[in-house]
Amino acid sequence: MKTEVFDILMYLFETYLDDDQSEIPSEDNIRNELTRIGFQDSKVNKAFNWLDDLATLKDNDLTIKQIDDNSFRSFSSIEVKKFDFQARRILTELVELKIISPTEREIIIDKAQALDIAPIDQEQMKWVVLMVLFNMPDSAGSFTWIQDLLYQDHPTLH
Repeated sequence: MKTEVFDILMYLFETYLDDDQSEIPSEDNIRNELTRIGFQDSKVNKAFNWLDDLATLKDNDLTIKQIDDNSFRSFSSIEVKKFDFQARRILTELVELKIISPTEREIIIDKAQALDIAPIDQEQMKWVVLMVLFNMPDSAGSFTWIQDLLYQDHPTLH
């Protein structure tokens, strides 16, 4: 079984974070469970590091420079290689629709860049958006909107 950090993050999100569980097992218990079901230790470590980095943003009260809502975003050549057209399109449309802010978009891009997959497609990008928004303060409305989009059979943004 080929495992990716993204697969582990999705598993963690669907198993622990997306539910209204009152008690989440300890990190050691979760790591043991992930290893038991076949995920490699190195990938598990990368997934936890990804989550730790995201939590650091939240804990630091998002001291990232706020980006002007009227700014224009052009994707770099590295980002174009990393994210397919549909993944880039969804980020652009989410900002245009004011579902996410330009600052949140930059955090999402940073967290997507940290994943060990390329190219990232639209569905994977939606999951990254969902995981990032879940950890952001004051993003409950956006989180719910993206969650609905992910669980629809044929989602559209229009």
